[in-house]
Amino acid sequence: MSIKVEIINQLSDNYSYVIHSIITKEALVVDPSESKPIINYIKNNHLILKGLLITHHHTDHTSGIKDLLKFKNVDVYTPNLLIPETTKLIKDKDKIFFDFVNFLVISTPGHTLDHVVYYNDKEKFLFSGDTLFYYGCGRLFEGTMEQMLTSLKKIKDLPDDTSVYCGHEYTYKNLEFVLKELVYWQDRGKLYQRCKELIKKNGSSMPFYLGHQKDWNPFLNCDDSNYKKGIANFHKNEGKISVEASELDFFTFIRNKRNRF
Repeated sequence: MSIKVEIINQLSDNYSYVIHSIITKEALVVDPSESKPIINYIKNNHLILKGLLITHHHTDHTSGIKDLLKFKNVDVYTPNLLIPETTKLIKDKDKIFFDFVNFLVISTPGHTLDHVVYYNDKEKFLFSGDTLFYYGCGRLFEGTMEQMLTSLKKIKDLPDDTSVYCGHEYTYKNLEFVLKELVYWQDRGKLYQRCKELIKKNGSSMPFYLGHQKDWNPFLNCDDSNYKKGIANFHKNEGKISVEASELDFFTFIRNKRNRF
């Protein structure tokens, strides 16, 4: 692979990403909240910054833009003109072309109304911001349950071998939620331990395969009768949700439970 994705830890649990060509050294940055570690990585690896890609307007995904532009004046691609320093307004189904990589923009309202994700079909990677997480999905601050469900179904339609890079390290907490509140799993202790070891070893649980989440992520399975049956019959959920509930009602039930967890 001639393209590398570097995970840059930000704030307490945020991630920014530097996407760069191993050959030409051209680079893009996704969702910067702290500029210093990003600039250090760019300098240390002799990269040439070509643009910033922003998924939504929350400041923990945008607060590093200003200082990055002081370092190098480049285009800032965002879905909202209210995001400071926006130079390229993007929308659903737009295609963004760079010399070393291209992206399809997919609108995913729910977490916020302006949220988008960036997908590359050649390298098979997705930058999902705060829409899809490992074992979870984003909390709804602006959009409706129906909007978020529709957005997740768009992502679910992407290939199984897509590598997903999301906006926060919520993986262990999300896994706890799934195994404590939704389904019974005999060896859940081993899954917890494996998750902890992964994060300790790599400093992150990113990326994860979309195909794995199509099997495991409850928010991607609200239309699956077997998955719904397992959740509805779980001892903490008996009498609270019917296996006959609609896909949207099931999604709403799970999202509300996650909000309280």
